[in-house]
Amino acid sequence: MALSGLGGDELFGGYEVFKRAAAIKQKAWMNAVPRMFRTMGAGVMNKKTIAAEKKATFLTKPILNFDYFYPLSRSVFNDSQVQLMNGVNQLPFNPVYKAVRTLNTDERNHLISKCSQAEITTYMQNVLLRDADQMSMAVALEVRVPFLDYKLVEYVLALEDKHKSLLAPKKLLTDSLKDLLPDEVVNRKKMGFVLPWKHWLKNELKTFCEQNLHELGKRSNVNEKYLMSLWDRFLHDDPMITWSRIWHLVVLGHWLNKMNFER
Repeated sequence: MALSGLGGDELFGGYEVFKRAAAIKQKAWMNAVPRMFRTMGAGVMNKKTIAAEKKATFLTKPILNFDYFYPLSRSVFNDSQVQLMNGVNQLPFNPVYKAVRTLNTDERNHLISKCSQAEITTYMQNVLLRDADQMSMAVALEVRVPFLDYKLVEYVLALEDKHKSLLAPKKLLTDSLKDLLPDEVVNRKKMGFVLPWKHWLKNELKTFCEQNLHELGKRSNVNEKYLMSLWDRFLHDDPMITWSRIWHLVVLGHWLNKMNFER
């Protein structure tokens, strides 16, 4: 058996998305600017990074609030890129928007809790918990997640934002354990779980990627030319085409073929 820290970042505001959500709240005055002018401003913005690209897309939304911000923050491609990829004029409704809008949380005093709920009910629930369960069960390892004890979750989500400082990652948690944790642990720079995906996609997995991208491109609802241009940009180190953008497409192509979906 092993203990996992999964849920700590989601519950105690350990991700950058919490800071960005708080910044959006502080800039609510921008909603007074007509959408037409916000869209014009977005059009002339320097969009040489994915973060800048998402900021520009966000400015074009009907309302600059968390309900529009969060789904965009977790998106791999924006709507216009998806439309270029599959050649449609209108996309189906994004289920993440629906999930966020159904969160019955007071944003005035509980915006951080709303962000926690969004993280818990989408990415954590559907990706992180699933991955932890599948990988641990594959080697007969029992993994427990104490930070997701329902009593702790209910208590922390009920706390107002004024009790949850974002000056440091998971400050509420570390403050509660300050007598037990040494300073070098509390103040250590945050370290993500990073694997050399970019290297793998360009080397050991290159043939696998190209095969599945070509297979995906042959489907009737996919623009193969645009798809392969993304792959070429990735190979030439275009900062706008990260490994995660490519890998999602590779896995999609592989899955469609494995499931024998009609082209």
